[in-house]
Amino acid sequence: MESNKIIPKGILFPFILLTTLFFAWAVPNNLTDTMLAAFKRIMSMSDSKTAWIQVVCYLLGYGCCAVPGALFIKKYTYNSGSIVWRGLYAFCALLCFPAMLSSGVIVDFSFFMYLLAIFVLFAGLSVLETSTNSYVLAIGPESTATRRLNLSQAFNPFGAITGVVISQIFILSQLNGMTATERAQLPAEELAAIQGQELNAVTTAYVVLGLVMLVLLLAIRLTKMPNLSEKGEKIEFGATLRRLIKNKNYVWGVIAQFFNIGAQIAVWSFVIRYAMVQLNFDGVLASLGDSASADAVVNALRGVEPVAAAFYNCCEWLGLNDLLPRTAEQAAATYYIMSLNLFVVMRFVCTAMMKNVKAYKLLIGLALLAVMCCLGAMFGKGSFGVYCLMGISGCMSLMFPTIYGFGLTGLGDDTKIGGSFMVMAIAGAAVLTQIQGIVSDQTGSIMAAYVVPAVAFAVIAYYGLFIARKHELTTNYCFRVWNHTRNTLLVLILVRILVVHW
Repeated sequence: MESNKIIPKGILFPFILLTTLFFAWAVPNNLTDTMLAAFKRIMSMSDSKTAWIQVVCYLLGYGCCAVPGALFIKKYTYNSGSIVWRGLYAFCALLCFPAMLSSGVIVDFSFFMYLLAIFVLFAGLSVLETSTNSYVLAIGPESTATRRLNLSQAFNPFGAITGVVISQIFILSQLNGMTATERAQLPAEELAAIQGQELNAVTTAYVVLGLVMLVLLLAIRLTKMPNLSEKGEKIEFGATLRRLIKNKNYVWGVIAQFFNIGAQIAVWSFVIRYAMVQLNFDGVLASLGDSASADAVVNALRGVEPVAAAFYNCCEWLGLNDLLPRTAEQAAATYYIMSLNLFVVMRFVCTAMMKNVKAYKLLIGLALLAVMCCLGAMFGKGSFGVYCLMGISGCMSLMFPTIYGFGLTGLGDDTKIGGSFMVMAIAGAAVLTQIQGIVSDQTGSIMAAYVVPAVAFAVIAYYGLFIARKHELTTNYCFRVWNHTRNTLLVLILVRILVVHW
């Protein structure tokens, strides 16, 4: 039946175009995640200070701009939202240049300018993501909305991997391996020259990426999309907000999404930092001395851990030599890439499993497994801790689209505004990442800081068990009652007709 199809006839091409956007916004998202490690090296910052990048991204960018973006799109059109995003991305690219140039004068001001550029970028992303998630849910049958969103979201990690690969090749590989202590001992001019070269790599990556994204969104802008305009509809924000607040399922969905995205970004933001500490990449490079050749550095880093070594062998066989590790950050970013690959695989696996397994059951099971992986990352040593950290990514694959789908089910005309608040919940990334950075600085251990996502996943498990489970069972019960009532009424009508006719 058409109502049971994930993608009904007539919407395949629009669905494909929308799905490309899930790929597109993941690229800058995960590219920016790696900037915590990059700026820590470039500007010798603490974990809590670099975490301000995520505060700007998710609290100010997504948190403050999602609702205004939803109101703008509701009043005008979906394509208008994409125009806003293109303009903001271009402005972001322009701001990167004064940020780079000011590094030789005032480092803190340079970092502030980069934060401003990132804020502008993520303000545009909030507009794009708010509209696209809601549109994918509404473009087909409501009965398959969650599965359809999971399918679109399955391509999001490919963009995430692309963002990390771009960072690894063009940014992290360009970082000078000098420690904060060594940099502090350099003459000011020499340090400024090193920082200028490193920041130039950051700026170039964002500018080139911006140009590519502008071309992609221009192609979508010129394509005719069905039923995208809501122009002419009266926006009753206050009434909508009151209805949403009274909806327990929706409110808890927003809370769960707050902790889910917070945990996800907190985990990924410090993957590079975690792997560098657990596998002692800086120590490995220090043991080689200052005169080590590039080949010696690559061979030393690729021999630290067997899974990464197999990954490098595969890259070498495919001719992807740019992915071979040349700096400690680049070697650690490999585990980010492998984590995202696991995330991709599990997204498709979980989407397929949802055909036979209730979504809330998968959500509960994966949340509890994520808690266990966090504990393994906290107390595990060396490679085992890194493997547990990677396992968290597999557990997170299902969570965002499932929570999003559960939370927005049955909202009707309130879906877009409700979706904007759901996107605002991404602000959890800023809060939890900052808390994780503070815990790391205060305890002196990035491993101990993974107690923060462990608590978040426990909240998600609670949501799955007591909210999502109840909602799904209630929905199914109501559906069965309606079917029974409808059939009974049809029988009574038929009997009535026969009696009258007789």
